[in-house]
Amino acid sequence: MKIGLVINWNKNLAEKFVSELANYFKKKNIDFVIIDSLPPRPTPKSATRSRKIKTVDLVLAVGGDGTLLRAVRLVAEKEIPIMGINLGSLGFLTAFSINEALKSIDKFLKGNYRIEKRIIMQVTFGKNSSFAFNDCAINMGKTGRVIEINVNYRNEFVNKFVGDGIIVATPTGSTAYSLAAGGPVVYPTIAAFILTPICPHALAARPIILPATEAIELQLSGKSKEAILNLDGQVRWQLRSGQSVSIKQADFFVNLVFPKERSYFEILRNKLKWAGTQ
Repeated sequence: MKIGLVINWNKNLAEKFVSELANYFKKKNIDFVIIDSLPPRPTPKSATRSRKIKTVDLVLAVGGDGTLLRAVRLVAEKEIPIMGINLGSLGFLTAFSINEALKSIDKFLKGNYRIEKRIIMQVTFGKNSSFAFNDCAINMGKTGRVIEINVNYRNEFVNKFVGDGIIVATPTGSTAYSLAAGGPVVYPTIAAFILTPICPHALAARPIILPATEAIELQLSGKSKEAILNLDGQVRWQLRSGQSVSIKQADFFVNLVFPKERSYFEILRNKLKWAGTQ
């Protein structure tokens, strides 16, 4: 067994928790590697470091949802299971608290866990291509002027959205930026895209849910000033008028580890502070 760690060292508890993990791994005779970001102080003696994910059986994303999104980008097509350990506050994707982390790793080693296969978007912009697990957004640029975005789906014109921009989210990302912009919560294992306008000028411009079986094309209209294409808040490209962005479902999935006993609706109730009781 070998475990890879993707860590947000800016979190207050990160160094202490990684030290606890190192001791735990030593007792269990588990090899581990710290991936991508280097710690502020020397790593535990038993740890190795790597800039890339190589051959590991499990990836621990230690931090918040942003850390897990970075882990997804590093794992890419390898489909290695990812377990999110939450050192922050909200954390929809980091399902395990710091207090239950070691017990949860134990359960993973014993096969007592649940894996959810989540879709991910492949985003192509000119010669550039990358992935987005939560969402791909086009936001207004430095001018602060509204932008016009033409949307095509399955080579059919859908609509022209005028406003601050538009979000294309996966069901996983439906509880992130899209939700804040008024989009719906979509069950995470459904293969769908959610189009959510950002502060649209037309009151009738509402979110749309589309099957992920076909590609979506977004084009910044010729009347618009420059805009920003934003993937998961981690990759940004400048978009100019007339340029197009193609979004489709990638040909691989992201495997997220969850506790067997905890349902998606329990997570929703806790994270969104729903008041309903049974």
